[in-house]
Amino acid sequence: MTEDSRNNPDPSTRELVRRSQAGAPASFSALYSRVAPALHAWAALRIGSVLRRWLDPEDCVQEILLRAYKRFDSYDANKGSFRGWLFGIANNVMREVLARQSRVGTPRVSAAEAMAELPDDATSVSRKVARDEALGHFVASLHELTDEQRKLLVYRGLEGLPHQEVASLMGLSTSAVEKRWQRLLERLKPLDPPSELLAK
Repeated sequence: MTEDSRNNPDPSTRELVRRSQAGAPASFSALYSRVAPALHAWAALRIGSVLRRWLDPEDCVQEILLRAYKRFDSYDANKGSFRGWLFGIANNVMREVLARQSRVGTPRVSAAEAMAELPDDATSVSRKVARDEALGHFVASLHELTDEQRKLLVYRGLEGLPHQEVASLMGLSTSAVEKRWQRLLERLKPLDPPSELLAK
C-alpha cells in the first residue's frame, strides 16, 4: 500500500507522522518531500495566466506549506493520506486567495513571511522542487491538455481523489473517469513525469 492510498497510509508514513507530531520537524519535511512536486504542479495549473499577474504559484505553495505545518497536529493518519490532507488545505487556501482577489483585486500571500516561519529543511525542499527543470518542462507541457484533461490531472493525478469522487466533481460516470484517466496516463507517459508526482 502506498502513501497515496487515501485511507491506509503505509507504515513508513505512520512512523514519520508519529515522529513529526512528537516534535521532529525533519519528519514533517520528509513527508512533504513526497508530495512537493505534485503541490508545485497543482499550483501552476490552478493559477492561470490572468491570476498569475497578481499571484506567483510559488508564493501560494509557501502559504499552503505554512498552513499545513501549523496544523499538522490535527492530521490523523487513520483518517487518510498525507497527500489528501495537504491538498484539502491547498484547496482552502486557493478559495481564500480567490475570494480576496474578487473583493479587493489583489490576492495577498506573503512568501517571505511563510518562509520565515517554516523549518529550514521544508523550505529547502520547496526551493529544490521549484528549480527542478524536469518538473518545469513537464508542467509547461500540460498547457497543451484540454480543460477536461487538466481537471482530471488535478483531481485524480495530483490530489489523488478516487475515481468516484472525481466523477462527481466532473459530472461524469465513474467508468468514464477510469477510462479517461488511463488514456491520459498513456498520453503523459512520453513526457516522463517526475517520480512521486502522480498519485497511485
